[in-house]
Parts: sequence; C-alpha cells; structure tokens
Amino acid sequence: MYFEKAISKINNISWGVIGENRSGNYEDLGYEFLRRMALFFKENRLDPLPPSMTNIAKLLGDTKNRLEISNYCTLNAIEFLNESLYTKKVFEYYLQLARYADEYPKVSRYLEIYEILIKVIELGGCFYLKHNELEIEGKAYYPLKGWFERFSSKEPVDISKI
Repeated sequence: MYFEKAISKINNISWGVIGENRSGNYEDLGYEFLRRMALFFKENRLDPLPPSMTNIAKLLGDTKNRLEISNYCTLNAIEFLNESLYTKKVFEYYLQLARYADEYPKVSRYLEIYEILIKVIELGGCFYLKHNELEIEGKAYYPLKGWFERFSSKEPVDISKI
C-alpha cells in the first residue's frame, strides 16, 4: 500500500517542468525537512548522519537489499534523477522506507520527512542535497555543518498551505 502510493507519487511528477516554478515558499520545505530529520534522530536516540546519507528504513532495521529505483519509475524520472546522485538517493530512500512501511506500518510516519523535499519537485521547484549542503534552487541555501544541532530544537514552520 505505502510502496504503491510512493511509486505513484514519483511517477506522477511533471519531470519536464522541474526548476521552472520559483514562486513558492520552498525555503520553508527545506527548513522543515532538516528539522524533521533532526527530530527523527533525536526521537530514536541515534547518532545523526548527514541528511544526504540518511536511509531511515535501514536505520530502523530494514535488511532488504538496496532498492533500484529504475525498476519502478518512469524514464523521465530516471533521466532527471541520474543527474544528481544525492537527489536520487532521497527518492530511493523514500521508496525503501515505503516498502518497509508495508511490513511495519508504524514507520510510515517517517515518510513525510522525504515527502517534504519531494514536494519541492512536485511543485516545479528543484533541490540539490549534497553531503555538506541543501539548496532549494533560487530560494534557500542551508550549509549542513552542524545541521543537527541547529535544527533539533527549532520550532516547526507551517507548510500545510504549500
């Protein structure tokens, strides 16, 4: 159920218009992604990893083999995602967590962490997540040195209307 919904979400993105819409509050999505990622580590008492390397499913116990995104997504999605390794990882981690949530539904609450960044893409924006930075193209730049310390106690931002 979660896995099928996640595949549908990705395949329904208009990949041809990514980066063309710069009129949204995408910087709030970047902020909330980092804040919720920090809360995940805090709540689960895990040592924080760089967000670009955070495979939540694996951290929660998923032992299945790495998921190959090209087996599930459209050619347009694959072409776009192959241009950025870490952006592709966000989508792979999202699908892996969705697959894991089908077996362990209680972990489904963490899907929203990845869905926040995916929302940027869905709305025609673009993000670049690298080892040391998160950029919401044309909107915000977040250096990731000390990201956990900076975001683990931040107040939430309302992103419900984005």
